[in-house]
Amino acid sequence: MPELACLGVDHHRTPVALRERLAVPAARLPEVVTALRALPGVDEAVVVSTCNRLEVYLAGDPTEDDALRALAAYGGLCGEELGGHARWHRGEAAVRHLFRVAGGLESLVLGEDQIVAQVRSAYDAAQALGATGSLLNPLFQRALMVAREVRATTAIGKLKMSVASVAVDLARQVHGDLRKARLLILGAGEMAELAVRYLRDNGVGEIGILNRSSERAMALADLAQATVWPWSELVPALAAHDIVVSSTAAPHLVVMADDVRAALARRHGAPLVLIDLAVPRDIDPQVAEVEDAYRFDLDDLDAVVANNRRLRADEIRPAETLINAQVTAFLADARPGRGATMAEVAAWFDHQVETEHARLSGRLGLADATKNGELRYGLERLANKLQHRLMAWARERGDAESEATLRELLGLDRSRREATVPSPPPPDGDHDQR
Repeated sequence: MPELACLGVDHHRTPVALRERLAVPAARLPEVVTALRALPGVDEAVVVSTCNRLEVYLAGDPTEDDALRALAAYGGLCGEELGGHARWHRGEAAVRHLFRVAGGLESLVLGEDQIVAQVRSAYDAAQALGATGSLLNPLFQRALMVAREVRATTAIGKLKMSVASVAVDLARQVHGDLRKARLLILGAGEMAELAVRYLRDNGVGEIGILNRSSERAMALADLAQATVWPWSELVPALAAHDIVVSSTAAPHLVVMADDVRAALARRHGAPLVLIDLAVPRDIDPQVAEVEDAYRFDLDDLDAVVANNRRLRADEIRPAETLINAQVTAFLADARPGRGATMAEVAAWFDHQVETEHARLSGRLGLADATKNGELRYGLERLANKLQHRLMAWARERGDAESEATLRELLGLDRSRREATVPSPPPPDGDHDQR
């Protein structure tokens, strides 16, 4: 059986100045995955890149030195510079780390649920590139199942917090009552949408949105009756607001120190708070040296996040217990002869959820993203309970007969035959039946 290894950097040990050099945009993902699979002994690879981490999961017989050199080369770093921050996990430790990441235990904001979609996206992208196989397919399918179970059976995700919500809390600490503040959102992606929703729910009355795509900005503005600013009016937009939350997907800085100076000149001494949630960063670090400008980035959220962890410390232990049990179960299932069936069971349930979600969302006309998400969450939760019960039953027996029963119950062998046996040719309509 091939071995599993994970190499990565995250917010725990690595400053954003280094993380931004390792961030992998979607356009470059195939390049990075291909480079990793070209390493000696590497058969499979998945790259998870978010604002708080870059991690590569490798199957085969990878070495830490080879993986470290590959990541350093991508980020234009020397091996020693990266090696002081990177963490290497192998075997069981790598499985546990992925389950903790997907479950939200390694997130900057404990239990935030954005990471589930990010892990799924990373896995789907690698799968589409043909970079996953007999180890990483069942591993990531199980990780996503574990993430659903953590959120369904523990209190870890009950507050539905995110980096965007913590950023808004930071803005409140700095500025005071946000209902009296004017807030500007730079960007219109998922993080920006979360920030807008959080601001709206907390009674913020005046919100501006500035994004290079006016169409996307207009769609986001509808969520909170916000004002859309054209990108060409960056300086006037900065001047007209008290707090700026930036989360664009630009590969370079978009707000320079001179832009902030020009905006402050129009504000006549009123300070400006700028919170940068992007990786790579949006706001020039030199803005921090501008008088009356207060700049924060992801590295500055620690104080708010530390409070979040203290409040939720009691919720960590049940989630860790669940994850440790799932690690043991996965390793048992991954032994020769078991992994294939368990992976097919997980895939079967994923397919049922996908099919039923598409059918019901279409029938019910759920255009609202929140309601659509609640529908999917309900379906996933039900599927997760059934899948867990079946897998536990087969695992407890641990014999070929129970595995065969499970395959027969779900029709796995029948589905495989139907997928491989060609359909009979249609009858010849011109054939004389008389």
